Amino acid sequence: MNRRTASILSAAFFLFIYLSCERPPEVPGPESMRMVPVVPQMDDDLFPAGLKESISASIEKLSRTKDSQLVFGQKTISAGDYALALGYLLGRLEAEVTKDEFIKEVRENFDFYGFPGKPWGKVFITSYFSPVLSASRTRTPEHTQALYGVPGDLVRLRIDRFIERFERFSFLEEDKIARGKLQSLYGRVDRRGPGRMSELVPYYSRTEIDSGGRLRGKKLEIAWVDPVDAFFLQIQGSGKIRFTDGEERVIGYAAQNGHDYVAIGKFLFEWIPKEKMSLWAIENHLRSLSYAERMKVLYKNPSYIFFRGLPGKPQTSFGTEVIDGRTIATDKAFFPRGSLAFMEFESPVFETSSSVEPSQWKPVSRFVINHDSGGAIKGARRVDLFWGEGKDASRHAGVMKNWGKFFYLMPKGEFLVTLRQKNGGPSPGG
Repeated sequence: MNRRTASILSAAFFLFIYLSCERPPEVPGPESMRMVPVVPQMDDDLFPAGLKESISASIEKLSRTKDSQLVFGQKTISAGDYALALGYLLGRLEAEVTKDEFIKEVRENFDFYGFPGKPWGKVFITSYFSPVLSASRTRTPEHTQALYGVPGDLVRLRIDRFIERFERFSFLEEDKIARGKLQSLYGRVDRRGPGRMSELVPYYSRTEIDSGGRLRGKKLEIAWVDPVDAFFLQIQGSGKIRFTDGEERVIGYAAQNGHDYVAIGKFLFEWIPKEKMSLWAIENHLRSLSYAERMKVLYKNPSYIFFRGLPGKPQTSFGTEVIDGRTIATDKAFFPRGSLAFMEFESPVFETSSSVEPSQWKPVSRFVINHDSGGAIKGARRVDLFWGEGKDASRHAGVMKNWGKFFYLMPKGEFLVTLRQKNGGPSPGG
């Protein structure tokens, strides 16, 4: 869902098919997050799988920036203090406490934060996964689409370094979120500007890259795959490619061309009813089209992702490995990276291993960790859950589009005081 900027598109495959049709209601800014009046009933359907690894990864990352701040509405905590609290929970897991004992520790030592509403903590939950793609080292009749590495002429402009130039614009003064998003632009240098002055212009769009051949001959091809597979891989942000000789490589997000993401689902209502819109429906429709018709649909989205090889599993925007069922992607303008959360949602149940439509939905709840973000995961009411790798994960992730509840865990002040004393350090401030 590593990083590199504004997010992996780790995330959020569903947003491209569903949120284009129905957007969750907006809420006030991040400061509106509050401590919930009633702590939810708790369970964890995966316990303890993946929880130790998730918490340990957060501790490692947060400990590197101990003085940075995690913001929960109007409450802040240093990364070091949050890592200290997570370290306590990790110790309990390593001591092999039961699920009930672990939940009891959480309820006693942490406050729960969420956005007010009816109900509190209401969020729209989708899911993403890591695909496994058939690939070739050269173009073949089956593998006609290249996966590219980062072009040498792609330029990142750090607008945040020039932000004082924009202070006179009142909307930036009043809108902290708008200001926070004005951080980077991506483009390329055009040396044919007026008076031979070089200009930064938008980078090539999907159409210009795939149809116009703008990257051909630059030796950027990582592999060749099916065009539909390539498109979905860009939505997911990372995955595994399997060459015809059996070699496998994990690749992940390295950069993006800077164009806005456009969901293609809204262009398919003539063929797919809104209530039937899913990953499988999108893919089946695309594969039923001629090559020219298929690419015409894909070109509706000008955004384009460039990849790099990864040494292990796909990585999140926080720089950690994704963990099945535990990693989530959220809008980093609203939610603190590395924090532990609790989520309630409906999980799809399939009648057979080949079913693509769920026969029912069952309510589940679990602890999750906020490690990822995605270009399509925007706003305070959006959470994207990483399901896992491969086809089975894809059919589960492909139908996730339900409302649920979501709360962040904030260590209580007296709990931190106790931990500080045990560790021989000063009591935490504020």
